[in-house]
Amino acid sequence: MVPEAPISAPRRVDQSPHRVATGILLVYLFLMVSRGMELVSGLVGANLRLTMVLMLVSLVTAILTGGLLAAVRTPIVLMFTAFTGWFLLTTLSSQWRGGSVVLLTTFWIPAYACILLIPSLISSLNQCRKACYACAFSLGPMLLATVLFQSQVQGRDQMGFGTLGNPNDLAFSLLLLIPFAVFVIQSESRWNWKAIACVLAILFASVKTLKTGSRAGMVTIVVSLVILLFCGKMKTKLTMIGLVGLILAIAVATVPSQTLHRYATIFSGTSVDDDMSENDVSAVQSTQARKMLFQESVRMMLEHPLLGVGPGIFSAALAAEQRDRGVQQTWHEAHNSYTQIGSEMGIPALLIFVAALLYCMKRTISIYRRTRKDPTRIAICRMAASLSMALVIYAVCATFGNYSYTFQFPVLAGLVQAFDVCVRKEMNTTPSIVRTRLPTYPIASMPTPQVPTYVRNRRLRHDRA
Repeated sequence: MVPEAPISAPRRVDQSPHRVATGILLVYLFLMVSRGMELVSGLVGANLRLTMVLMLVSLVTAILTGGLLAAVRTPIVLMFTAFTGWFLLTTLSSQWRGGSVVLLTTFWIPAYACILLIPSLISSLNQCRKACYACAFSLGPMLLATVLFQSQVQGRDQMGFGTLGNPNDLAFSLLLLIPFAVFVIQSESRWNWKAIACVLAILFASVKTLKTGSRAGMVTIVVSLVILLFCGKMKTKLTMIGLVGLILAIAVATVPSQTLHRYATIFSGTSVDDDMSENDVSAVQSTQARKMLFQESVRMMLEHPLLGVGPGIFSAALAAEQRDRGVQQTWHEAHNSYTQIGSEMGIPALLIFVAALLYCMKRTISIYRRTRKDPTRIAICRMAASLSMALVIYAVCATFGNYSYTFQFPVLAGLVQAFDVCVRKEMNTTPSIVRTRLPTYPIASMPTPQVPTYVRNRRLRHDRA
């Protein structure tokens, strides 16, 4: 009898049964994150509704391919589904139901669609890499729009129209995409056009962020740099120091002096001095208003702990109270995403929101720690690091802005969920055992192992092989 021996038949994990559907999703993701259709609408003067069409097509393909059924059972999607259910409940009990319905249909439903579609149509690490690339390249149209439709208010850069018409929102949107551009630079060879384009985009986006005069953006930059100093390797630290020096040199030469003075008011507190300029006084008054709105949102959250005053109704509810008290009506949002959710949808919604954010951070950090010392999984490590940093940027900016119902967090959470599933699949895939007879002739040498397609850098591919 000829002895039998197991021969491994590795099962490939980079394949996807719906490449066309994933391609449609990536186009939709790129147009939405980059505000590409806003740029087109500004140029042609018409809203083509292309993102809505792509969203519906992606939803249909997610249902037909069976990806949606698997995605709805994942932890992050379950948390967002619970949040959406509570959103509907608080809409019914809202103090102004019509305003809450508009917020639900205009902002939250497209945002919730992202958390459903991304895990449904991304099923491999190669597709996760392409999604990160789509986010990185979204900096291009956004930066182009800031040039074509540039506008300034008190020396602060912003767009003349659209969702980036506020300097703080513009700074937040640019900073959120920089980690993905860094991932592209790390994934490609040094002189690859993609890496060069991302380096230029990071420099331009950093200077543009400084020119917005957003103090929340400045705080976010400082927090990100501190994290990199403590967690990054020595090469990363030296590169970061050189890049920061270059950006500061460009900023000093290009950023208006009144914008630089605005950053100095971060340390001025809420007191107004006689020697302050008009712009400095405006900045301090903005800080006073934010502090007042934060206190009012906390008070309203404690007075309506279960269902809140209704999604998107904080400013109207506060204005009604101010009118009854005979004081000036502010008609401003809470300028804090966490207290905004708590005051408008109650503490249960806030807990779900924070739990989803912490879970996303936990999964990406866990993957980063598991793979950082494994040279064969360096691409996974870098992808996890980029997603982690993007989540940190969102968490910090959300403390100073109203991003509770926008698409940014659902997009990040959807990417984290898809990435987590693909990493588990990659790490847990074991070769199937096939029983066969050993040949009587000498065994030929084994071929070179196939390198996964998500490893794009030539040097890394050589090391992996």
